[in-house]
Amino acid sequence: MAQRSRPRTDSLPSHLRRSHVRRRSVIAAPLVLAGSRLLAACAAAAGDEPWSGPPSTQSDVRLRALSYALLAPSAHNTQPWSVALSDRAIELSIDRRRLLPQTDPHFRQTHVSQGTFLELLVIALGALGHPARVEYFPRGEYGSLIISDLPIARVTFDSGTPTRDPLFAQIPARRSNKRTYSGPAPSESQLSALQHGVADPDALCALRVVIDPALRFQLSELAARAMAAEVKLRARNVETAQWFRFNREEIEVKRDGFRLEHNGRSLITQWYAETFVLDRESAADPNGAFAKGAIDLVREQAQSAPAFGVLTTSVNTRLSQVVAGRSYARLALTAQSLGLAIHPLSQVAEEYADMTPIRSEFERAIALPAGHAVQMFFRLGHADPTPHTPRRELSTLIRKT
Repeated sequence: MAQRSRPRTDSLPSHLRRSHVRRRSVIAAPLVLAGSRLLAACAAAAGDEPWSGPPSTQSDVRLRALSYALLAPSAHNTQPWSVALSDRAIELSIDRRRLLPQTDPHFRQTHVSQGTFLELLVIALGALGHPARVEYFPRGEYGSLIISDLPIARVTFDSGTPTRDPLFAQIPARRSNKRTYSGPAPSESQLSALQHGVADPDALCALRVVIDPALRFQLSELAARAMAAEVKLRARNVETAQWFRFNREEIEVKRDGFRLEHNGRSLITQWYAETFVLDRESAADPNGAFAKGAIDLVREQAQSAPAFGVLTTSVNTRLSQVVAGRSYARLALTAQSLGLAIHPLSQVAEEYADMTPIRSEFERAIALPAGHAVQMFFRLGHADPTPHTPRRELSTLIRKT
């Protein structure tokens, strides 16, 4: 009697291939179920709607501008933003329900994410005919090792001549592209445009783009080691798994976080992994397929990058972190306008004991001056687009005053 063939797994990432044996008995499920799951994965989710821009019926300029700001990047796509509205002002604060205390214990990345939102908000207000003014920490700045309910910024605006920043058109197109990269390093003209995008009148931020092969290899190895350090602690894995969306239904309900499709995986790979391999409990295991796969993926991503970018600040205050976020937002939009893919590799800058020796080695490798801080480390290259990550309903960001 001919032996029944087993499902092919050669297109799966290696860490998922190793895990499929444990659950292959469920392959006998009807193929119609697999087909319906794949069709569901292709359908647009509710969290995708904000990428189409504000409704044409929305006349409130504050809400129209916030619809674009909501598309800003944030660590783990937590979207840690809360806003209060008054007649001619928008006050931005941190949504403390959306923190990452294990991987971001000093909440540095959270404050960088406030800056990305702020930059998109300012760009959108200007394009809508309302030039904006930003007052940072209007009720006082607090220390760089604590978090506070005090507002991050107050944005005021008046009617005026539209100041349409050319980057405004890139807001709905931007994404953090996690695919394997290819192609040449950025050209001299592209590097010049990226540097111009970081222009900081307060001279807090600086951009360095690394294209030297030897240093790129060193940084790629450090990126993989940094991911290995992150996943060695179960509590950090539990936190990451809380923001990983294991199926389309979770995306529909949560409208945040990230999924395999955002790593550029094919629909069949995604369906197989989510159906037979991945679950939130196993993802917490430091020795499990999820953790090992994260290390393999970062190594693959980093080694494929024809260039790395490092965004640093001359001090590491809450203000400098927010300003760095604004600079990174402009960098990401500029990269999009140049046809470049961009993807943060944030682990190496994380601030907990397991990461300290790797972060120090990274800082020595890039010759970081004493007292300066790495705020963002990211890849640059070329890749096909990936799906957008989901976004919350705008109404959930607005708090009552």
